[in-house]
Amino acid sequence: MISFFVLVIVYFSFSWGLPWHKIPSTISFSYIFDFLFALSVSFFFRLPWKFRWMLTKQTLKATLEVLLLSVGSVLAIWYMDIETPFRLVNNLEWHLLLFAPILEELVFRQTFQRVLISSVGGKYVTSMLVAAIFAFSHLVGLSVLSVEYVPFIGFQVFYTFLLGLICGQALLRFHSVFAPIFLHFVFNLVFYLALQTELI
Repeated sequence: MISFFVLVIVYFSFSWGLPWHKIPSTISFSYIFDFLFALSVSFFFRLPWKFRWMLTKQTLKATLEVLLLSVGSVLAIWYMDIETPFRLVNNLEWHLLLFAPILEELVFRQTFQRVLISSVGGKYVTSMLVAAIFAFSHLVGLSVLSVEYVPFIGFQVFYTFLLGLICGQALLRFHSVFAPIFLHFVFNLVFYLALQTELI
């Protein structure tokens, strides 16, 4: 359990503490850090890497849960007229549909949740704790975005906690890191489509 919290502190110290945005590059170096962090922790703790995932009724149920959460979140943002910062991001499709689903799930589910599972077992508390840390990670926007986006960041913490719960449960249920990656992708795809149609 101590190793889990040490990993979380180390990750956020580097992820939030280093000036990634000042490094001139077409790809954020923080993404490279996330990938190398997940790889090195998985190697050190000998965490299982499983990408095979069967299409079952449970898969469809989890996908439906994510669709309901994403559509509900988009509609809430639209109804409350919350200003979103997504339009500030260059190459948004790469960030929303590739980097975020893969790298965030490698860090939070493949790394943090699997380390926690190895110390406390595959209990539901692991997905709840990691979902809370996942939601907390989105507060970094407070330090880089203007005050007009504060309502969105607050709402984002809420919906990312619920997304983290669904993804964490998927890891426990399907034992494959591909399951949370796919569900995260579906969630972000709804947001991307809502942005492209200018719903939000």
